[in-house]
Amino acid sequence: MSHCFDDILNRRGNGSMKWEDEYIQKRFHITDTKDIYPLFIADMDFQMDETVKEKMFSFLKDPDLGYFHVQDSFYESVVNWYSHIHHLTIEKDWIVPSIGTITTLNLLCDMLARNENIVIMPPVYGPFKTCSEVGHTISLPLIYTNGRYDIDYDGLIDICSKQNIKVLMLCHPHNPGGRMWSQDELQKLVDICKKYHVIILVDEIHGDLQLTDEKFISMIEFADIYDQIIVSSSPNKTFNISALSTSFILCCNPQLRQQYTDYLNHLHLGCNRMGVKMIEFVYNYGQDWYKELLQYIKQNMSMAITYLKQADMEVMVPDSGYLIWVRLPRIKDVDQFVLDLAKETHVLLETGARFVSRYDGFVRINVATSRSLLEKAMKLFIDYYQKSSN
Repeated sequence: MSHCFDDILNRRGNGSMKWEDEYIQKRFHITDTKDIYPLFIADMDFQMDETVKEKMFSFLKDPDLGYFHVQDSFYESVVNWYSHIHHLTIEKDWIVPSIGTITTLNLLCDMLARNENIVIMPPVYGPFKTCSEVGHTISLPLIYTNGRYDIDYDGLIDICSKQNIKVLMLCHPHNPGGRMWSQDELQKLVDICKKYHVIILVDEIHGDLQLTDEKFISMIEFADIYDQIIVSSSPNKTFNISALSTSFILCCNPQLRQQYTDYLNHLHLGCNRMGVKMIEFVYNYGQDWYKELLQYIKQNMSMAITYLKQADMEVMVPDSGYLIWVRLPRIKDVDQFVLDLAKETHVLLETGARFVSRYDGFVRINVATSRSLLEKAMKLFIDYYQKSSN
């Protein structure tokens, strides 16, 4: 590899939530944060690609940070990325720049479904519930079978046939489970939503990080048969630039695009100019780094899963992303276990309670860090789990 992912960033003292003493002390109820293994917040510890960094520094040498219009180069970078990475042709007109993937979903729910029924499918990334609370949250739990999640299509048909559902929110790939829904599964979902006139809002922020040979199927691929789909995405997870709060939507429906553009203008919400340039930079110059990143994450994932499977744990092997969803069958109170683990070992995991419901016994592990740190953390975690559950 030309990029050394073992050499991670020194993120202490710069406000990083994953490494900040004050936040960790408050979150995990520990005082000593000198030697920690933070595997909770879903961001990465890796150094930025040097070419991208040079482009950013070049831009900042003589920056113009006044009011601006998003230029064609931004749209072209998104189109080219989807073409090269996902082998998918999207139209420039489908792209609307926005201000963060989850913020966008919040705004879309407010714009489209205030006081209306909104379906979410837990366990799912916690902010989905916050988004849905602008209306009336309808919970349709995923079906857990043999270490995989499936969509409850019969339940969805039942809900849609009996209630006026305005919006369905889909996390694809799934967070926390890492599930990439297949072509057939997505087709079935689209068919149901089309029949009952349900708008589909999709979070695809983990879509670049495929871990298997299976192709990631973006929901925008169904635009030709159903135009009530809005995809919210960005390279924020892929290149660890979430703090720039910049994203985009993909939507083939011109009325919905204009409605969202007008809504942003009404609220006087505009994109971060540096964020727009960074999306251009990472999409145009970051492909080599990205491909090596995937290999490193795959190796980290394989190592971590090997350790976890040696213990009495149920590991949901992800199709995409750098997160592992793990069930600890001997643990009754997973929230307390996470706090006790942090106190005794300084291994910091994400408790399942942050994923709305149906999380009993689950924790989420982030493997996007140095292999040596991850291996030490896995050994400490497994040893503590086995001792505490005997």
